[in-house]
Amino acid sequence: MHITIKGGRIIALIRPSADLRNNYNEISKICHETKEPVYITKNGYNDLVILSNEAYEKYEEEKINKAIEEQFEKKYSDFESFKKEIYEKIDKTIKNIQEEKCRPLKQFCAEMEEKYNING
Repeated sequence: MHITIKGGRIIALIRPSADLRNNYNEISKICHETKEPVYITKNGYNDLVILSNEAYEKYEEEKINKAIEEQFEKKYSDFESFKKEIYEKIDKTIKNIQEEKCRPLKQFCAEMEEKYNING
């Protein structure tokens, strides 16, 4: 096993593919205890990366949270612009209702059923 340590932190655990087959329980234990990926090599080259389920779920959660945060920051760099956009949409909707530019959902569904010959 090859371990790379940087600043007191384990950076990479590297194992050959034969170890995955012959020492699965050991590799699983390493993944669960360290919460770090184990890199599996095949013929001396990186082939797979293995994580415990817990570490993978944490990684996915962080990835999702980062994507949400990036989108929010991109679209609403400050809370005031966010509120302004929401209020504008609410005002437009209220105005459309008052000017009867919309119709009840039940009526819309009936029109679509008739138009597209849907027997609901």
